[in-house]
Amino acid sequence: MKIAIADCLHLLHGCDDAALATHAQALPGYPFVTSVPLALDAAHCPWLLMSELAEHCRNVRADGRVSLLLQQPADEVLASARMTLLGDLQAATPDAATQQRLLRYCPQFADYLALGDFHFFRLQPRRVRFIGGFGRMGWVEEADWQALPLLSDRDEAAVLAGLQLPPQLTVLGVDYSGVDVRRDGQRLRLPLPDMVASVEALAAAVRQQLALL
Repeated sequence: MKIAIADCLHLLHGCDDAALATHAQALPGYPFVTSVPLALDAAHCPWLLMSELAEHCRNVRADGRVSLLLQQPADEVLASARMTLLGDLQAATPDAATQQRLLRYCPQFADYLALGDFHFFRLQPRRVRFIGGFGRMGWVEEADWQALPLLSDRDEAAVLAGLQLPPQLTVLGVDYSGVDVRRDGQRLRLPLPDMVASVEALAAAVRQQLALL
């Protein structure tokens, strides 16, 4: 079944955390799974912040091939949207604009960075297995991910600068398919109806979506 990449993006952007599966070094041949917080860059790639003391960090240092499981909260697990993102997780240093964005998504990263032994890792997607519920599933390929239009840091800043927000609402990030916000401590993904053709149209679409909250 052909899966719309927008479905994957909306699920990914709506998650504060995920289950990370790495190759166990302590017991070779077995997967090691742990929970991790995540933040997203402008290319929709997850960034993790990991301590050198963590088992999963040592695993990734030895083998960066990982899987990330993301799931929409629901009363019935098998009926909810979920996806497994397979990719390469590598140590990386974000530039200033990217780090600012990551801290908007995950403010607790600042506390971890202050400890000194935490480092950023960026996950480059290779394939994504998406399940939207019973009978709706399929793969999204790396080429589809890389073909997504990217909003530059400068254009995103221009969109954010023009917003007037109530105190209980924080905008985390904007892209051509949606806007991510935190309202009263809860992260929300607000999909945009269509891919827009200009920054001005994007800003208008974002304002329209935020007005519905």
